[in-house]
Amino acid sequence: MKRRDFLKLAAGTAVTLPATVNAGTLPADIDTARIKTYLRKLMPTREQVDNFLRREQGPSNLSRNDGWTYDSGLGWVLCNSVRSGSVDNSLGFYSYEADGARKVINHADKPCRIHTYGNSFTHCDQVSDGETWEEYLAAHIQEPIRNYGVGGYGVYQAYLRMLKVEKADPVKHIILNIWDDDHYRNLDSWRATRFGQRTFCGYTLPFLRVNVAKNRCEQKENLLPKPEDVYKLTDEDFVWETFKDNPVLHVMLALHGGREAAVKLLPTIADSFGFSPNQFDAGAPEQAIRKMHREAALFASRNIVTWTEQFAKKANKKLILILSFGQGNIAAALRGQKPFDQTFLDWLEDKPYPVIDMRDDFRAEYQKFKPDVNAYLRRYYIGHLNPAGNFFSAWAIKDRIISQLDPPVSVKGPKPGRTN
Repeated sequence: MKRRDFLKLAAGTAVTLPATVNAGTLPADIDTARIKTYLRKLMPTREQVDNFLRREQGPSNLSRNDGWTYDSGLGWVLCNSVRSGSVDNSLGFYSYEADGARKVINHADKPCRIHTYGNSFTHCDQVSDGETWEEYLAAHIQEPIRNYGVGGYGVYQAYLRMLKVEKADPVKHIILNIWDDDHYRNLDSWRATRFGQRTFCGYTLPFLRVNVAKNRCEQKENLLPKPEDVYKLTDEDFVWETFKDNPVLHVMLALHGGREAAVKLLPTIADSFGFSPNQFDAGAPEQAIRKMHREAALFASRNIVTWTEQFAKKANKKLILILSFGQGNIAAALRGQKPFDQTFLDWLEDKPYPVIDMRDDFRAEYQKFKPDVNAYLRRYYIGHLNPAGNFFSAWAIKDRIISQLDPPVSVKGPKPGRTN
């Protein structure tokens, strides 16, 4: 399918429709025993659920679940924690304001007019309080920036948190930060099904069901809306009945179950996302499935960004969109490879608000040095961005953020004279 035709089909009115988007069911001849074995590996123990449901855990047990804790509407939020994995193998210290924002270090006593939303690249995992790009930028503009990013969030979760926070404490400027995997997370109903392993945030979450051909994007609430419901994930029968027809699970089974599984599941996956089985001329069925999953995920993000635009317009807010990326996709950009999210970029071309693609900023700096790509990126990445990477990001975006502020801030002074 040509990209222009796909965009014409998939970028229509992005609204939530009441009709249910039914997922395709498993083929009758599929090996259900293997699927049940896969699901069993993802199930938490009761002790792990206990730790996930606890909120503030006291000074001696801050890191029982590395700070991730259950939230009915959002899937999870964060509480005070100390985690390993920061720069030079140091500990990272994470603490939060009463409304859930990451601790405000710079100019906490001043009024705030910028809120940021997104996942761990917004929250800034692997660095301590005060080492985030929001705090570096706040120090520069001499006013606070409140950081509502949460590790593991998709775009839809970030959008829902934005609605919740802005209702209670509205500001003029909102920054929505989308990381490369966040598009796919929009479609996850149980995060562990796609990650394929237990993680601290590997639980259920609000999600979207899409049918691209019908231009449908349906919002779905967390499948486990009460704390006690989370223990159902320890029940094999519940897990099987609830997730056996989940399209994201089908994608993972097809991609990791060998060619035979991909061939069997291709029609099911195509039906779930609103594609025809032969819509993508990808050669191998696994490649066709990857493209279907990607374009369904990007379609979901287009809908969420449209909802965000509508919200900002109605509430008289200014929106800034930032696209962030892991080291792998930044390296691909530096090597001149085609962006995986090209259809999303094409859709964003004529937006009336700033769209900051961090690949452009890394490209611009990389041209000044021309080292080995990986050697260059080690300056800034330790999985997430290190403090130097967050400082680079703050400086890369600062002028574009400042230009949107109303009333403006003045951070420029006269050229310094000689003092000796």
